[in-house]
Amino acid sequence: MKRIAGLLCVVAGITVAGTAFGQADLSVFPVGTTTMVYTMRTEDMSRSMPLEFTVTAHGDATYTVRMMTEGTGTEDELGSFGFIGGMTSVSSSGHDVSYTSLEALMDQRNRLQEGQEYLLPGGGSFTSITGVTIAGVWCLQGTLVDPDSPDVRTTVAFALSKPVYISPLIRVEELRNGQWVEVFSLELVEYTVTGS
Repeated sequence: MKRIAGLLCVVAGITVAGTAFGQADLSVFPVGTTTMVYTMRTEDMSRSMPLEFTVTAHGDATYTVRMMTEGTGTEDELGSFGFIGGMTSVSSSGHDVSYTSLEALMDQRNRLQEGQEYLLPGGGSFTSITGVTIAGVWCLQGTLVDPDSPDVRTTVAFALSKPVYISPLIRVEELRNGQWVEVFSLELVEYTVTGS
């Protein structure tokens, strides 16, 4: 349950602190309401959890941001259900996966190219970059490789065609007994814009 609490903290940190996960400034959202529905999963949860963000741009330089989630599961699975703001990393089986090293990539995502490899501060790299469409949003997706944690890999997608509040895909996997096991994922499954 510590893991689910940590992962929920990451999502709260995204919205509260505007950390490196933030894919777009509010000013680039169109007038009206943009709804982004994500599915969040951890290996400890028997069911995935929906996470919905809405950004309403009122057209007068004011915005309303709303986040809604719900969880269904056993008492143990939901015992730590809640949000605590300010975190910018996922803690998983003793490994800390920091996304702060991806901030420069996110800021320069329009310059990323498929098939390239980019070196990151601290000796890591962003590799295996491919173009993908996630819930109607064109993205570049790649894998974060950290030489200090060779048994953990993180896949991240950067939205290019439409503004999103957080990355369309964040997936953390751990190498266990020669197999990659998904321990956390947050994936965009629906994207709509209404009003204007």
